[in-house]
Amino acid sequence: MKVEAGGQGVIAHAGAVLPRLLADRIGLTAGLRSVVARRGFSPLRDRGRLLADAVAALIAGASCLSDVEALTRQEALFGPKGGASDTTVLRGLDELAAHLDDDGLPDRRVASMLAGVRAAAWEQIVAGNDGVLPAVTVAGKPLTRHATGDGDDEAAAPVTVIRVDATIIEAATLKEPNVVISRAGSGSTL
Repeated sequence: MKVEAGGQGVIAHAGAVLPRLLADRIGLTAGLRSVVARRGFSPLRDRGRLLADAVAALIAGASCLSDVEALTRQEALFGPKGGASDTTVLRGLDELAAHLDDDGLPDRRVASMLAGVRAAAWEQIVAGNDGVLPAVTVAGKPLTRHATGDGDDEAAAPVTVIRVDATIIEAATLKEPNVVISRAGSGSTL
């Protein structure tokens, strides 16, 4: 990937294209396209591109569908003809929402696609780092822990960091708190 400084009217949102390019490179755009594809229907706007563009616009600060449309209309960032209209983005989101279970989690098809994309991304990271996961750096230096031995000549041990992809699931309980009210001298408890 190559990033250049330049152009007109794009500086404020120049970073928005990076997640879009990343989605293309790791296969998320193609995966989204395949998940929402319907037999006998050929949309004018590529749904994988539309969804990746919508995410890039949200990262750049869009907070509603018209913001997504306005940000993705920047041809310098999003290519010829820019992004989709707000109604087309809504249709694309509806098509993706059809692949969510009743609990809001992705169905098997989406979950499988996301797992494949994650695996491909990790393979690319490892392949680009001589077959190993890159070291975690803190203040520009590899993260290590002090050697456990007493010898001064022992090297610091590298820290193994396990990176876990996670989905945040909001949960609430509607239980009423257990409250005991006692009247002094009445002998009754509510």
